[in-house]
Amino acid sequence: MDGDTRGRGSRVMDGLGRPPRRLLVLGGGAAALALLVERGLRLDRPRAPAPAPTRRPAPDETVLLSAVADLTRLDADATTVLSGPDASATVHRLRAVTRDQLRVFRGRLTNAGVPAAVIAAAVAAPPEAASPAAVTGTIPASGTPDPTTPPADAPVRTRAALAARYDSVGPDDWAALTTATPATRELLAAAYGERLASAVVLGHEVSVLAGPSPARPAIVARTEPLVYAFEVVAAQSRGAQRQQAEETLAALVRLEIAVSGASSTAPAGWSLPFPVTTPDAARRLATEVLASAVASATEVAGGSPGAASLEDVGRWSAGVQALAVDWGVPLTAFPGASA
Repeated sequence: MDGDTRGRGSRVMDGLGRPPRRLLVLGGGAAALALLVERGLRLDRPRAPAPAPTRRPAPDETVLLSAVADLTRLDADATTVLSGPDASATVHRLRAVTRDQLRVFRGRLTNAGVPAAVIAAAVAAPPEAASPAAVTGTIPASGTPDPTTPPADAPVRTRAALAARYDSVGPDDWAALTTATPATRELLAAAYGERLASAVVLGHEVSVLAGPSPARPAIVARTEPLVYAFEVVAAQSRGAQRQQAEETLAALVRLEIAVSGASSTAPAGWSLPFPVTTPDAARRLATEVLASAVASATEVAGGSPGAASLEDVGRWSAGVQALAVDWGVPLTAFPGASA
């Protein structure tokens, strides 16, 4: 009896003193859950998603987006002109160059990881209104707006209006280039010079910068040999080629006077790259010296050019590029750029 009693007593005490392990686990889990609820855990809401990472802008993103937006509008303007009575092979060629520039700048943005939606938003944004000074780069002598310059959002349907659009690179655009990396600055400066040249090719006058920039001595040094070379070209040409050479020479003399402020005083002694004693040699000299001048724009601007130097060189280069077209040197998307 005693043995049986002790046995039952032990089982009872075990039941009262040591609960089964499963009850201990459940009790501990409930206590932990109560503690978490007390400290703010909500069981009726899903966990908030982690914040999305912020995209870092790509190098030169702002200036490249602005260029892509401008070029996209230029492409559309040229396409509109090509659908009307002012359509021409010249406008078609200029649009092709614009599309080459657009392709390169879009590629730079996408290669740098800029989302297509960001590029599309920049293109879709309305263009900012520009003052006459911003459109032409110079203040009109009369102090009044140029009536040939259309508002920024005006439709372009004529050759003259398209030319004014090409000549819409303003001081803010040149200033923005100084914030870009050297490679991007070189490409954009070359593209802006070509845009101004396109305006000249379409019959629009692009004047040199009103005040000389730090690059002006280098500009003068590049212009004087051109004048001398075309004196030789004109002297060794005949017939229609001579007339063309004389017209180019007159334009170069005007350009030299504009950049130097004085009539031509070209010193003797410049050496020619080869003997020029025939009309064929004269034509070869004309194309080579003009092509060389077009390719020198980056060198003329200098290593760290300011906005004034970039604009000064761009406007000078535009005049030279337009003259080169007359001698069979085509406009290119990035004249003189190596990047």
